[in-house]
Amino acid sequence: MMIGKRIKELREQLGLTQEELAEKVGVTRSALANYESGLREPKGDILVRFARALDTTTDYLLGKVGRTNNPKPPNNNHSDLSTSSWWFQDTPPTDVELEEFLKNANVYFDGAPLNEEDKEDIITYLKVKWEREKRKREKERKTSSDEKQQKTKGARE
Repeated sequence: MMIGKRIKELREQLGLTQEELAEKVGVTRSALANYESGLREPKGDILVRFARALDTTTDYLLGKVGRTNNPKPPNNNHSDLSTSSWWFQDTPPTDVELEEFLKNANVYFDGAPLNEEDKEDIITYLKVKWEREKRKREKERKTSSDEKQQKTKGARE
């Protein structure tokens, strides 16, 4: 229930209507209303889009961090691992960024810290996953753009 309350609070602070935020996130206004009222909770990818649109972190929306004047981590220090800045870049993440991500994530395998081979495997996976997600975002943007063009075209006719 905290997610909806925080989404609504931040939306209102930014002076956005439900329609405006819903469009930014790529959900319907009624879905947003359901999230804000606590009837539904957004799934992971949608939660990330809410965090981006509201200039905050998923940790803040989930209630993992308390109320602050600026719920987004200062200086983009990647303290919210679920929304590391490299994930949303248009250029692929560097090995340094990915190694830092793994270091901060405290990833273990079978109860032990990762060895170099495991790290290389995970970094390779993250690069492949990043490429897939980038293509998915581009496809969503194109679909959204095409839908807007169709609505505009239909309104003129």
